[in-house]
Amino acid sequence: MILDPVTNRWADALFEVARKADAMEAIQADTARLSAEVSAPKVAAFLYGSSVPQEERVKRFQPLLELLHPKTQSFVRLLFERRRVEVLRGIGEAFKRKVYEETGRVEGVVEAARELSSEDVSKLESAVGARIGKTVVLTQRHSADLIGGVRVIVGARLFDATVKGRLESMRERLMSAALPG
Repeated sequence: MILDPVTNRWADALFEVARKADAMEAIQADTARLSAEVSAPKVAAFLYGSSVPQEERVKRFQPLLELLHPKTQSFVRLLFERRRVEVLRGIGEAFKRKVYEETGRVEGVVEAARELSSEDVSKLESAVGARIGKTVVLTQRHSADLIGGVRVIVGARLFDATVKGRLESMRERLMSAALPG
């Protein structure tokens, strides 16, 4: 997801508030929830539609606000006051990226032909993390085109341990090997 600079600036500010309030986990959960809630088509149409008065938006948003951490509530109210409600669309992702950046974590995807156990995913996270020098958080994705093995993508790096990848690697080594004289 590409985030605009405005959302990133608001996420930076909220991050500092969360750090000072020692409420990082709660506020990260709140931002994820907010982004998920406002991405629903009906909610987005209501919240971002120009035909709905600002006071009505705030009033209808109030029940959700009451479920959030007090610092998150203040943050959302400020967004409404400054007419920056569109920031809510990406605040979950922007805040998570900021937390990951500060803690040395990176996200990645592991593709496999079958569902991997949480133990297998943990081992992959550790192995890939050791290779790149960061803590890796992997999300699983099923890939029907794989025969076996796994493919891990972290940022712009690809770790291919699939059957197809290994066969291709073997083919390349055989093709470049010198023939006996």
